[in-house]
Amino acid sequence: MPTLSQKHRPKSFKDITGQTSITETLRKEVATEVLGHAYLFSGPRGVGKTTAARVFAKALNCEKPKAGEPCNECTLCMAANEGRCLDIIELDAATHTGVDTVRESIIEHVRFSPLMGKRKIYILDEVHMFSTSSWNALLKTLEEPPAYAFFILATTEWHKVPATIISRCQRFEFKRIEAERLAERLTWIAGEENWNVEPDVIDLIVSRADGCLRDAETLLGQLGSLGDPSTSSGPQKIDLKIAHLLIPESHLPLAEGLVKLWAARDHQGALQEIQRLFDDGIQILPLFDDLIQVIRGLLTNSSDQFTPHELSEIALLLLERRKDVKAGVDGLFALQLASTTIVFKILGGDKNQDPRHQEPEPTSLPTHQPTSLDLSVIRSKWPALIRAVDEKNHSLPFILKIARPEAVEGDKIVIRFQYPFHRDKIVTDVKHRRIVEECLAQVYGTPCSIEGIVGDPSTSSGQSQERSQDMVSNILNAFGGSIVES
Repeated sequence: MPTLSQKHRPKSFKDITGQTSITETLRKEVATEVLGHAYLFSGPRGVGKTTAARVFAKALNCEKPKAGEPCNECTLCMAANEGRCLDIIELDAATHTGVDTVRESIIEHVRFSPLMGKRKIYILDEVHMFSTSSWNALLKTLEEPPAYAFFILATTEWHKVPATIISRCQRFEFKRIEAERLAERLTWIAGEENWNVEPDVIDLIVSRADGCLRDAETLLGQLGSLGDPSTSSGPQKIDLKIAHLLIPESHLPLAEGLVKLWAARDHQGALQEIQRLFDDGIQILPLFDDLIQVIRGLLTNSSDQFTPHELSEIALLLLERRKDVKAGVDGLFALQLASTTIVFKILGGDKNQDPRHQEPEPTSLPTHQPTSLDLSVIRSKWPALIRAVDEKNHSLPFILKIARPEAVEGDKIVIRFQYPFHRDKIVTDVKHRRIVEECLAQVYGTPCSIEGIVGDPSTSSGQSQERSQDMVSNILNAFGGSIVES
């Protein structure tokens, strides 16, 4: 049984959804007979690349085109619509990557004249999957094709197509389809299928399709199989109750409320809200998706609640914990852990436990005082830090062994690295920096952050000798061994 996408596949340029500038250009090329011999259709999946290629191929051979549109009535158009036109050859590069296939199916085949029409058209889908030898074999044919041969290359990853190929093609960039156009298309299909689909269901499908028409049509088709016919002859009804059997219900307002608790640094309030949502039956994985969507909206718009850096770290953390849930970690615990990390690590602490919001307590012996950061202490405990880091990540200690604590600025430790890529691996990488900073707090007994600098600290001879000795010591510490006097 054909899918909705197959059943309602457009047969003319005017029926293709959301790619008007491209389809109009192709239609005019057919109408004016001003044609290239190679075309590259690139863009996201499910937005009409292969459909446009088939309509274009049909129009190129149509016996009675109408202003560049295929007539869909002549022998060749009918053969193309039924998939039996011998002059339109489709090849899926994802399953035919080898050079032998290219030679047999294209290079040798193209030497023979068309069998049914005046032109022979090759539609090559997912061409970024071709091997280098396949591209090299095809290049000569694209450079000097027979007058009757046309090539349409479709891909979701045009950057993987060799520049020598791209330079010989007319390139058309397909875009994600706008929500309004998607809704119009789904509403039309529902009418053709005699389905009474509520507007809220259409909006829900569009929100989940992310600009991909094929995904939207697939979801609509699945809902159609679940719908309730109101009468034996009446339209099949699809409402939100039915839609939520297949598409998890969105809880964006609830997610926004949780994010507001994070912004207020209300740790206990956030944990209580997470528990309440869980007790109410809210699915944790879809809630992660809604939280990520909220943070994404704040990141792309101006936000007074968070800095861009905080939003970036929150988004990365939520993505990591979501992967954990997908891998089998308990969802409730994963979200509670994420919430705690966001409040205390990324945003700097619970306001209800912040000393600035509490009355100061009288100091008395032996009251614990936070450890102040001192460069000499940091350097003396550096090996302990390296051991602590090694328990969490085995690739970082080598870099830390040949790095050097250079200075202390408040609660910030400045580390000097020998190479920029060492600094980037420790400081720029959010995950690695978090590991090092957590171990610093563990070893030195106080929260602190790190900053990285690169290069030698000075150029004087005495300091140069000291650096040389430091380098030797670092190497000995990193690899083990001792200096032997000769």
